[in-house]
Amino acid sequence: MKDKELITEIQNMRMRLGVLRDNIRSRDEIAGEYAGDIMAMMTKILSRISKERVDR
Repeated sequence: MKDKELITEIQNMRMRLGVLRDNIRSRDEIAGEYAGDIMAMMTKILSRISKERVDR
């Protein structure tokens, strides 16, 4: 998988999780926070991939 495809896939997953996070949080506040933590991790992954592309 090329970097651009990987970045696009992670961005799409992050957006879908953002929508789900709101639904999750309405049922369980802590689970919603966990979903937010996962979104933050995905953002860090995207940042590292982007940085590596620039460094090449």
